[in-house]
This record gives sequence, structure tokens and C-alpha cells, in this order.
Amino acid sequence: EIVVLPTDQLLREKRRIFICSVGAGTINALLGCLLEDRVISQEETNKVRDENDAILDKARALIALVIGKGPESCCKFIKHLCEEDPPLDSKMGVHKE
Repeated sequence: EIVVLPTDQLLREKRRIFICSVGAGTINALLGCLLEDRVISQEETNKVRDENDAILDKARALIALVIGKGPESCCKFIKHLCEEDPPLDSKMGVHKE
């Protein structure tokens, strides 16, 4: 039996893989995509980018921000992750065909 979790819960479970595996290029691409989709604001984008020096901290801040915005935002995040970094998407196992 396959249990389908809400996307925010799914991301919460996979956040460690994301934080430990994502690169700076993917973070910047995701920030751009989510800003375009109006999931996050310019202010939030700047905050993730400027207030965190380490890539791990940027990743942590980004995924926390997205999870806090609910399932719809998480869905968009996953869609962009699949487009921007397919290997990480596979590793996290969050993409629904």
C-alpha cells in the first residue's frame, strides 16, 4: 500500500537529504523560480541569499521557508527541483509522476 503524504510533510521528511546534497547553483535557480512563481518575495529571496554564508544554511533557510508556506508552495518547489537538479530530485524521491 502506497501512502501519499502531503507535500509539506514529504519535504519535512526529506529536508536533511536536500540540505546535505544541494549545491549553490541549484539553490540560486530555485530562489529565482520560486520568486517568479510568487511563492516567495524578493525580500525572502534576499534574506536566504544574504543572511546565510554557508550553502548548508542557505539550503536550511530555503526549505524551511517553503515548508512554512504550505503544500501548494511545496509542490511548486518539488516541480522546480525536478527541472533544475534531476539527480537530487531522484535522491530525495519526492517527485510524483
